Amino acid sequence: MYQGEKVIQLSIFMVMILLLLCSVSPSLVYSTEDISSSWPMFRRDLANTGRNDGASQEANDTVYWSFSTKDKIDSSPSVGHDGTVYIGSNDGSLYAIKPEGSLRWEFETSSIISSTPAVADDGTVYFGTADGRFYSLDSDGRENWVIDEPFEDPILSSPVIQEDGNVLIASSELYSIDPDGDIQWNYSHEFPGGVISTPAVDGDGNIYFGYQVTFSWGTFGELIALDRRGNNLWNFTIPDADGHIFSSPALSEEGNIYFGSYNNKVYALNSDGTEQWNYTTQNDIYSSPAIGEDGTIYVGSVDNRLHALTPEGRRAWTFRTNGSIYSSPAIGPEGMIYIGSYDNHLYSIYPNGTERWSVETEGNIFSSPALGHDGTLYFASHDNDLYALAEHKPDSREFYRVVFPIISSIMIIGLLFSPKRDDGSS
Repeated sequence: MYQGEKVIQLSIFMVMILLLLCSVSPSLVYSTEDISSSWPMFRRDLANTGRNDGASQEANDTVYWSFSTKDKIDSSPSVGHDGTVYIGSNDGSLYAIKPEGSLRWEFETSSIISSTPAVADDGTVYFGTADGRFYSLDSDGRENWVIDEPFEDPILSSPVIQEDGNVLIASSELYSIDPDGDIQWNYSHEFPGGVISTPAVDGDGNIYFGYQVTFSWGTFGELIALDRRGNNLWNFTIPDADGHIFSSPALSEEGNIYFGSYNNKVYALNSDGTEQWNYTTQNDIYSSPAIGEDGTIYVGSVDNRLHALTPEGRRAWTFRTNGSIYSSPAIGPEGMIYIGSYDNHLYSIYPNGTERWSVETEGNIFSSPALGHDGTLYFASHDNDLYALAEHKPDSREFYRVVFPIISSIMIIGLLFSPKRDDGSS
């Protein structure tokens, strides 16, 4: 047998082994090029759009796996660049789950974790707890540091990782903390209160979040804008008493700011804090808006409905469930909308407002869904479980992007080292 033929046979054998490994291990098709299409924090991006245009496909209604914690889950999942899923539980633990559904690690704390963890590019995980502690863990679940002294109230707002690596986290005040755990600045309101809303950050580094002002006679809400150094730019006050802002603001490409309030209304503000319009639902709004690629605004309400609004504030359609909606919608690459309801169902809805499918769990769904780069949809339920919806197969586009260059290289090497056969020789 000629040396070139041996090389070619060896190449074919190696290709077969590679194809077999990729067919049984979807994790092999992840790559660092998927950074822009992961879901690393609550509402996915700094603008809080709740949209993943970079996902390779829409999710389906097949339960790929479920992972059980020891108590109900209010936290929403985040997805790291390697496909690891992170979520907190009311059992006091933060869980890191491998893409195939097995436990990677568990970090135990002394209190409930109801907010959503944030994952940095280097795998560092940030999260807060109901007893006012803010943690940084490395990618293997080991504690880097914990801060507890300045936080007087539970941490219910989710951390936001800014472009410079500093992290925004809020309790009774808003803090900017660097990756080493040092506080860079904090914003303190002139009146007592707290923050549940998760901040949004625009392209200039300006920060927008809801604040709950609390007096002995009642409460009211404000949407606050700060510059990148924590200086106040403006405050928009909800004109109604008890107009809490638990909803996290979403920023459009045009600079509009959308958020909901407990006075039943969705607000649209200009970048200078002036009101564009408001839209009234039939009950409180806890849900945070998502913004479609065409500018449509989607937000849930305790009136059991998902509301779709035009950028001008007109109702496009409503989708009715059989329970209150506290969950915030997620949007996929083809415009499909995903949202949970207190009727125990996770819904997928077409952009025209008709139901695509639903998945039933054994508990209310407070958690907001997150869409991974490969189209896997993650969400949690009060039945204590984290769910992954996906077909049990690797994404074909990821597969060929990784495998085809390897196959080509092996074949080229085989051809380069293959000597020419002289058919006239004895």
